[in-house]
Amino acid sequence: MKKLIIAEKPSVAKELSRTLKGCTKTKEYYENEDYIITSLYGHLLELYRMEDYNKEFKVWNIKDLPYFPEDFKWKIKAQKGIRERYNLIEKLILKKEVNIIINCGDNDREGEVLVNNLIYDIFRKNKIQKTIKRILLQDLAESTIQEELNNLRDIKDTENWYKEGLARTYIDWIYGINFSRFVSIKAKDKFPVGRVIVPTVKFIYDREQEIINFKEEKYIQLEGIIKKDNKEIKIELGDKVKLEKGQEEKQKKDMLEAAEKISNGKITVLDIEQKELIKKPKKLFSLKTLQNYMFNKYKIKISNTLNYAQSLYEKTYTTYPRTNSEYLTEEEKDKVKEIINKLVKQENLNIDMKDDKKIFDSKKVESHSAIIITGNKVDNKELTEDENKLYNSIRNRFLANFCKDDCVIEEQIVKFKNQTLEGKIKGTVIKQKGYLEFENDLTEKDIPNFLKGEEIDIKFKVVEKTTTPPGKVTEAELNNFYENPFKKEKREKEDETTDEDYIAIMEGCEIGTPATRAGIIEKVKQEGYIIENKSNLEITDKGIKLIEILEELGINLYKEKTVEISKDLKAIYNNKNSIDNILERVKEEVKQGINKKAEITEFKKTAIGKCPICKKDMLENNKSYYCEDWENCGFSIWKQICSKKLSSTIIKELLEKGKTKEIKGFKSKQGKTFSASLIIEDNKVKLNFENSKRT
Repeated sequence: MKKLIIAEKPSVAKELSRTLKGCTKTKEYYENEDYIITSLYGHLLELYRMEDYNKEFKVWNIKDLPYFPEDFKWKIKAQKGIRERYNLIEKLILKKEVNIIINCGDNDREGEVLVNNLIYDIFRKNKIQKTIKRILLQDLAESTIQEELNNLRDIKDTENWYKEGLARTYIDWIYGINFSRFVSIKAKDKFPVGRVIVPTVKFIYDREQEIINFKEEKYIQLEGIIKKDNKEIKIELGDKVKLEKGQEEKQKKDMLEAAEKISNGKITVLDIEQKELIKKPKKLFSLKTLQNYMFNKYKIKISNTLNYAQSLYEKTYTTYPRTNSEYLTEEEKDKVKEIINKLVKQENLNIDMKDDKKIFDSKKVESHSAIIITGNKVDNKELTEDENKLYNSIRNRFLANFCKDDCVIEEQIVKFKNQTLEGKIKGTVIKQKGYLEFENDLTEKDIPNFLKGEEIDIKFKVVEKTTTPPGKVTEAELNNFYENPFKKEKREKEDETTDEDYIAIMEGCEIGTPATRAGIIEKVKQEGYIIENKSNLEITDKGIKLIEILEELGINLYKEKTVEISKDLKAIYNNKNSIDNILERVKEEVKQGINKKAEITEFKKTAIGKCPICKKDMLENNKSYYCEDWENCGFSIWKQICSKKLSSTIIKELLEKGKTKEIKGFKSKQGKTFSASLIIEDNKVKLNFENSKRT
């Protein structure tokens, strides 16, 4: 008899085959005497759409809303190759010699749903039952794979992941399908709406409103300049003084004269505080803190960081990336000790095992531990430049946490005073580098040696400053918002997760999951609600209109509602609620939200021509040119055909004349470029190859 392993990704199946010796490879799977190994290609199944339940729903009509299926149904996705992969896995499951099927999806709810749904669908279709087991691979090291295969888990051990994942999928369908159709019909334009889309847009919308409504104020402050040991140092002295209109120059003159009058060009060192302390390294990386670190240091997008981290995991260099924890479990101590011993032998590094509660704390690990290295020797040539940056960041953070020597620094605060003038400077002196050898995160600069009572020459100048508006939202800041939407202080920079944050995470007080957040931002961009501008995220006119429409219709999917749902989902995971109970409440909220009598201010768009079918206006969104009566007419033109972006000028010509001049720059699937014109024929846009050239 044989065990069938279904991995989520082909790269994971390949690593499994390396561990399970003697595997022969076919085009579609690996096999030895005991195992068959295959994989998915992402989602093979998707939920039915409304029109799949009833063909009449293909035309969007407000009378059909709200709609809730009696039973949610799944279908095989239509993309090329998906049906073949489904058929292959079905054939392998049905093999007589296969008696155990092993779910080797990623260690999260999505991985659980992806693989289990496929297995259960094939079971139902063929009216069979076989034993299902689960393996959870924190990393793809050979020892980890072998240990998991020797200790297979029952699929019931992760059943709550599956339940929570299903509930999340069903809830998103109910909100997304019903409110997207409702809002779009009311607005007479496409406005996709979702449980995580809306709070994302609202967060950026609110920041833009703060910036618009910000009123700047000008103020002055006295600045002293001193020189010591060939270093020029600036000291802010006294309070900020608001500038009064018409009195600016007088205020500046008075401040400068007062300072010079009482100082005689000197200032005294009032006190020197010196405090020696042991500085601790930052915690190990969660996905969020890793994404924020890479964004702030290298301006690498958080979606790219996730992709690179997944690649490093699949290459067996780092552990599973989709985690919200910066801690390791107590059970991982022996494994970490092995990694440290391996590194010491390889490179004679100054590191040692530490049994530290700030590193090992099972109570702060929900599903997955912090991201660390596996100790496998890295082939740098195998990694891209950004993957190398990411790997070294994870490695250095790990080494910093297990550095043998303490980091000892002396913190200095030098206070200055002369009559009513007071100021201070801060600095740091490194006594023993410790973990700074691996990751230097000091922010305070070195300062000269001062003596208490010492008089120092000082020059004054009055500096005029202006209060600044809040900054534009960054991906890192939005990432922090997702993890704890109600945290009051602004945390744009990469910060460690506090105990307060961990309590919130365990309760479900979050938006999205570590696995989905990068995708949320990209989806909101694709829908045209926000744009990226010089590493900042900004609201578009369409994003502003979305929030205005939701306000007018009284639909609340803001952070409070989304977090409430996240807590409900966590309750399912913790066996404190059921899918049915939560779905019933969600359905009731959707019923109340869809008020068919509500009217909204019409969102006018500039027409670029007339629809060739119904003669109504053709409009433009971020993906296509479409008829304003698209829910009934259905005519649209993709903005990109055969890798060629079509400008509004081209489309205007096409709509006016029914054809265009020859257009260069189309590209075939084989990568060959060609020229062609566009024509409208049989109510469709087609390529016309008369007089065209291929290269």
